[in-house]
Amino acid sequence: MEKQRILKEAQIIASQFSFWMVSGNIAHLYGAVYESSKQKFIIEVKFDETFPHAPPQIIPHQEIKDLLGDINLDKEKNWTPDSRVVDIIKELKGKIQSALSGTAKIEEDLGHIQPLVEESQKSEDFITPDYSKYPAEEISLQKDSFITPDYYEEEKTKEESLQPPKPEMQSFTEESLTMPLKVTTELGLIQMEYPIDQIEKNKADINVYLTITLEKTFIIEINFNNYPEKPIITFPEEIINLLVEPKKELDLLKKWNSKSPPHIVELIREIESKLFFVKDIEMQFKKISGEYQAEPIEGNISKLNVHLLTYGFKEYDLEIDISKYPNPPVLQYSPELNSLIQISPSQLDSIKSWISKQSEVVDILREISWLVDKNSRVNFEINLLKGGIDELQFDAFTNTINLKMKGKMKTENVIFEFQAILPTNYPMNPPELKVLNEFEDETHEPIKKKLEASIQQFFNDWTPFTYLIDLFNAISKKIFEVSVISCVICHQIQCPDGACKLPIASADGNQCRTECPYCERLYHKHCWDQTISSFGKCGFCLKTPPPNMIP
Repeated sequence: MEKQRILKEAQIIASQFSFWMVSGNIAHLYGAVYESSKQKFIIEVKFDETFPHAPPQIIPHQEIKDLLGDINLDKEKNWTPDSRVVDIIKELKGKIQSALSGTAKIEEDLGHIQPLVEESQKSEDFITPDYSKYPAEEISLQKDSFITPDYYEEEKTKEESLQPPKPEMQSFTEESLTMPLKVTTELGLIQMEYPIDQIEKNKADINVYLTITLEKTFIIEINFNNYPEKPIITFPEEIINLLVEPKKELDLLKKWNSKSPPHIVELIREIESKLFFVKDIEMQFKKISGEYQAEPIEGNISKLNVHLLTYGFKEYDLEIDISKYPNPPVLQYSPELNSLIQISPSQLDSIKSWISKQSEVVDILREISWLVDKNSRVNFEINLLKGGIDELQFDAFTNTINLKMKGKMKTENVIFEFQAILPTNYPMNPPELKVLNEFEDETHEPIKKKLEASIQQFFNDWTPFTYLIDLFNAISKKIFEVSVISCVICHQIQCPDGACKLPIASADGNQCRTECPYCERLYHKHCWDQTISSFGKCGFCLKTPPPNMIP
């Protein structure tokens, strides 16, 4: 028997019809399908072990049999495990209404039946009562027959009031009368507020159903056979996981006094109040699962496993415990996640700025997810840089990159040092980049200024899709441009001789280049020959070259 499914069916029925549980048994319901101005049409619904694979037993009372005769209900005949019991009851109600309105004769035949309610109570609409007024199960006088309890106190004559009560109108079963009066009273008080199951007849050992949300019902076993002694409470594992030590958290249980005990129903109310926060937990979980892949840890509705995906669809896990909500949750990173983001939960901005009853757990996950994305991208970029730059250091704690780049040609003796500091919201904003060199050679100072101007231009065009490798490729290109050797005479890279056009320096050696043996200044061969032929001396140091360099 699926008790959770039966409970849900009972709740749906009670939301549309006036139904009660019989003796606190959720599997045995009793109620009015329809009530005319003169008569009330009663059925009983009994669930057995075959439910929901088979429909429950629908037992109409005599007034329905007299009106409809043999009853064939399509919803019952065509039952499937996904069907709803309330649909069978609605179909039966429709047949009753149709039969009552079909002929005037039915109205005449029912005319001798006295109203069961006073005029002020007549209504075609019924307000669904709590499962707080469930009648006790009646003593059957015949096999498979059921007697309607008297829910309405009719005015009796003095003579009638002196007559002994009829057996079928008893309020309790014969077995319940063997219980002590105090225990019976406690059981009745509980039934007025909560749906229950008696685990064993003749005993005050019950399962109480606490429905906290539409999706969550807890079943708690309470044995109070020895009342007014302290009851024995058995909590399900879910409640133990939520409240840790629920018996120690219950004030009424801690202060129990057998000489002046509280009612058992008061104890149930306190347990229910302790579980109200489950509504908040359920709401937080819905918000989390709406954005992230998450599932509750088995046996604990307040602990979730959350999976975060990043570059290359790599997955990082964390465990989150929201049992203390509206206080901040407790987070436990997986080793891989801890290694990636390198920031403790207490350092997260969303936790440091947490406001009770206002902050949302999903905001913490958003921050962690952002850190996962950011750090995954930074690690990817650092690996790219290491592939082309030998001297590179990255401090993940300060998000600082220090690297060195060797100059070329006329700056081949210079080591350019750079420091890049990544902002908190990188890559939305560009890094802060500094040239650390303090150049002693005044000829290199213009190079530094040109590098800084080039970097600033690069940052002006920055987008979140720009990478650090793009930045340092641009810097390397600028270093090459400012380091290029040009002729001291024509100040050009390529030879001005139309028949030559070779550069003054080339990595493959295919170049047009002559060097003064005294000042080591570089000339195109064409420019050197013209200078020596005209002046007989180096145009820079004014020294006469050796004979072998005179054209």
